[in-house]
Parts: sequence; structure tokens; C-alpha cells
Amino acid sequence: MSELLTTARPYAKALFKSAKELNMIDSYLDMLGNLNTVVTDSGMQNILLNDSYDSKYKISLLTEILKESSDDNFIRFVKLLVENNRLLVVAEIIGLYDNYSKAEKSLKIAKIDTAFELTDEQVEKIKAALEKRFNKKIELEQNLNTTLLAGAVVRVDDLVIDGSLREQLRKLESQLI
Repeated sequence: MSELLTTARPYAKALFKSAKELNMIDSYLDMLGNLNTVVTDSGMQNILLNDSYDSKYKISLLTEILKESSDDNFIRFVKLLVENNRLLVVAEIIGLYDNYSKAEKSLKIAKIDTAFELTDEQVEKIKAALEKRFNKKIELEQNLNTTLLAGAVVRVDDLVIDGSLREQLRKLESQLI
């Protein structure tokens, strides 16, 4: 997984930089979504992963499919991906590009794992505390994880705040041993 992200990062950065210069950040995210839909189609994958088709054919096929919803700059990006055999990392490029887009808008994604569904009031309190800590707007994504027993685990970028009962029990155990 991290190898795919490492491979995808320069492509995502370059596309984002280009999109920002053209003031088309959201449009390019849509174009990436269209590209992902095309390259994840099973029939298309049979062609794109088959070495008996040369890159010129693959480029012309993708160009024909995407030309209505993409600009010339994005088509050149697709050509670069095909020529460098990087179509397998389109999903990772989308994830990175989306992160860059949200960072540009001063928006961070916080993923919160809880044992039970949070009330709207709890969600707002957590969101307010995180917005104060990071000084950015926060978008919360809640995930139910019944293995936690109680409490929550919050992830924002590389930061993990583990307030779960399981973690507290683990800390207690390590103190006793």
C-alpha cells in the first residue's frame, strides 16, 4: 500500500499543481473520478493490462472515452500514466489529490472509530475540539468498531488519539507488569 502511495505521490502533486494554476481543482477531481471508473471496468482492465496492446492503442482508447469530460491538459496526464505504466495507481492518485484539495481549502478529515454511534451533540463537541487544536475546518468520518468496548480512536493525518477502553486497559496492564 505505501509503495503504491509513493508511486502515486509525484503524479498527484503534479496534477494538483497544474489544476491549481488553471483554477480547476474540483474539475480535475471529477476527471480523475471518471478515469478511475474507466480503468476499473473489468473489460477495460483486460485491455489495459494486456501487453499485446501497445501504449499508443491504450492512449487512443482512453482519449476517445474521456475526451468529452476532460481537457487537453488532463488527456496529457492520462497519456503520461499510460506511457509510464501507472494506471494501477489511479485510486491512490485520487486519494492524494483529494487530500491536497482539502488542504488547499483548509479542511482536514478526522476519522473516528467508536464502539457505539455518537449523538449529534457528541460529534459537534469532538469536531469543535479538533478544529480548535488544528486551527482548520474538520470533516468527521465515523466508523463503528465493536472491538473497542468503549471510548474512541481519532485519526487526523498521522496523528492518532486513542481514548478507547482497550488502550486504557493495555496501559494499565503494562504498568502492572
